[in-house]
Amino acid sequence: MSTKSRLIEDFEAANSLRFLAQAYEQISVVKMQQIRRSVLKTRDFLDRLADVFVDVKGSYKNKILELIKKKKNTTEVTSFSTLAKNDKSVAVLISANTRLYGSIVYQVFDTFSRFIKEQKATDVVIVGKIGKELFEAVDKRPYAYFELPDNDVSFAQLESLVGRILNYKKVTVFYGQFINVLNQTPKALEITGEQSLDDRITEQERNLHFLFEPSLENILNFFETQFFTSSFKQTVNETQLARYASRIDAMEQAIVSIDKKIKNIKYLKLRAIKDTQNKKQQQKFAGVRK
Repeated sequence: MSTKSRLIEDFEAANSLRFLAQAYEQISVVKMQQIRRSVLKTRDFLDRLADVFVDVKGSYKNKILELIKKKKNTTEVTSFSTLAKNDKSVAVLISANTRLYGSIVYQVFDTFSRFIKEQKATDVVIVGKIGKELFEAVDKRPYAYFELPDNDVSFAQLESLVGRILNYKKVTVFYGQFINVLNQTPKALEITGEQSLDDRITEQERNLHFLFEPSLENILNFFETQFFTSSFKQTVNETQLARYASRIDAMEQAIVSIDKKIKNIKYLKLRAIKDTQNKKQQQKFAGVRK
């Protein structure tokens, strides 16, 4: 193959890659805008839900304390929950199924990997094919694996995963947090909710009385389950948002690199054309001399 033909092929390949990178970038921008709106709405919803949850849990706490007082029981109660916790901890890695999401997927895994090396007794749950590959390359301990779509995850798709981790005393989720288009950071978040809600009750110091139907226990159980599920889904949405932002950054860097490659190919093509012209001129002059 001649140098000119090879350069033409390289130029076409580079242009195709540039088109592909631009397409990925544009799709990611649209997806990021959609998910960002969802994340902000859910964030507001969870904040409002937490206020109601505080009232329900506060009522349940007061009811338990009153029963203890009537029975003159001196046993200290450390948890006011309707969920049967198993007194164990679990670390959940939210990863991706495909590549081309930039560096955030690997940064989150590094944070997760350091945590489980220090917390050897914690159970491990992996979400996503990339996380599974990375984990199996560095750790041999048993783990539970779940696969979720890389976008548009529904509550129904979370059901089996949430059912697996709901009764753990401590649930730490590792995911990518969106700061802005240029910055995404790995984050570890406890979504058990017990301590944060107890603090919120203390801060509000509300002394409201409610009537509950069918029962306080049933309503609190519903809130505990739904609040946990909604909080977990929020981390999944945050991860998707961070991944698309990371992909935009990665594709932008790829386009810059491809543009440099295209510029270099154009230069080499011009030089090849000039070399061909020079050879023709030399051959013409050689023919004249003869």
